[in-house]
Amino acid sequence: MALCFTFLLGLRDGQIALWSSDNPEPVKVFPYPVSMLPQEAVDALEKGIPIESEDDLRKLIQQYLS
Repeated sequence: MALCFTFLLGLRDGQIALWSSDNPEPVKVFPYPVSMLPQEAVDALEKGIPIESEDDLRKLIQQYLS
């Protein structure tokens, strides 16, 4: 069974990236080094964090990039 998501937050070349469920390439790569994040956050991003709403997306972006 495939995982359904609107967006996926993950890592691309050591930076946080955002994918749309219908695009194999990131729609946005944030110029923020993941080395600044706690290891727990890096582990979650390495696995990929499915995001189902814009509100969830805003919260995660704010959490990881602030």
